[in-house]
Amino acid sequence: MTPVPDAEPIPSSGSARSQAGSDRGPAFPPVPASPEETGLPFSFVCDLILKILYFGGSMFGRDVARRVCLPWPMVAEVLKFLSQEGYCGTTGLRGAVGANETFAEGLQYLISSAGRERTREILDINQYAGPAPVPLERYVELARAQAKESPPITEASLRGVLQSLVLPETVLEQLGPGLISRQAVFLYGPPGNGKSSIAGACAALLGHPIFVPHALIVHGEVIRLFDPMHHRPVSRRLPAHDPRWVLCHRPVVRVGGELSGRELYLGFDRDLGFYEAPLQLKANGGLFLIDDFGRQTMPPRELLNRLIVPLEAGYDFLNIARAGTTVAVPFTEILLLATNIDPEQLVDEAFLRRVRYKVAVPNPTEAQFKEIFRRICPDRGLVYDERVVEDCLERHYRAGGRSLHGCHPRDLADYVVHSARYRGEAPVLSPATLDQAVRGYFASLGPAA
Repeated sequence: MTPVPDAEPIPSSGSARSQAGSDRGPAFPPVPASPEETGLPFSFVCDLILKILYFGGSMFGRDVARRVCLPWPMVAEVLKFLSQEGYCGTTGLRGAVGANETFAEGLQYLISSAGRERTREILDINQYAGPAPVPLERYVELARAQAKESPPITEASLRGVLQSLVLPETVLEQLGPGLISRQAVFLYGPPGNGKSSIAGACAALLGHPIFVPHALIVHGEVIRLFDPMHHRPVSRRLPAHDPRWVLCHRPVVRVGGELSGRELYLGFDRDLGFYEAPLQLKANGGLFLIDDFGRQTMPPRELLNRLIVPLEAGYDFLNIARAGTTVAVPFTEILLLATNIDPEQLVDEAFLRRVRYKVAVPNPTEAQFKEIFRRICPDRGLVYDERVVEDCLERHYRAGGRSLHGCHPRDLADYVVHSARYRGEAPVLSPATLDQAVRGYFASLGPAA
């Protein structure tokens, strides 16, 4: 992946249709110059700012604009209207006015009794009081454009992002075509051999950062989309742009056995009165990893159906129950399914054919096990000694028939380091310290774990 250069600003774009970007990355959504360009009704913005004042107490004008993520001139127009209606007022200038700010941005605004009464009525319907949402149709347009920006995945680029992992050649040979196809990919094999690490590394192949809206609005209903659990904002100064969009690294949405299936549908909070986007929508433009596939409460066939159908079509459907309608949204992520269960035990062969790309991630060989150990030692302040590792293999693996797993070198080395810290000693990789680590790490797993 060619990262967005920190030294070069990315130009703004005049419309969503020109968002396809260039080699320098995506074009920034332009700052809306008028209320019409936000795509939001004036009444909706008034209600939103009233809720922000209600929950925020007294606020400076500039802070209201930051919270609602709209240009100050629009916020000033709304505050003026709300003041004329008797819903809010100002307590005067309470802070310094910046060089590029207007006088009104330094005024302190306070909701009135009438405003509180009006806000309570609004909150009965919808308690969303965050950044102004983006109309769904604009998100659809930009999401599809950003999906086309992904650079081609080549053997060289795949080797580049996986160079920190010790993997057999067969993994790369099977993984590459699956990623290029942007279809579902099965990563299967014994646990602890790096399936999750492979998935995380592959996210670097997906391209430049993308724009994610804080929230969407469709038929008057708000859907919260930006999720700090899955979206990492780019940490650098950005040129002026519509702040309702956040420039984020390509998302990697990981779920495991805790997935119940409800997370794949719009979640409506009856107390708050707005929706939470499903996980696959949050993963758009990135990677959706379902780890421990087959251990969810949702049956594997049902889970595959829920995701494979929109993946093949390129779009998904969201049911907006309160609006009594269903809308289509892009489905632009790569879907990875990681499991330590034989795929043929999860679903029948005919159904499994729909997941066309299957990548076996086997246990490491002894040579690969040693190489993993050699690589992780320096980061932990350990001096690698192959004789010590060979002794460990002979006495704790070969003798007892214990299987090698890619996570063992890391976990055993960490045990050595933490044990040394507990004793107040410098960590040393030796037969004695590895013996102690093995006893502690495999204590409850039996000789052949």
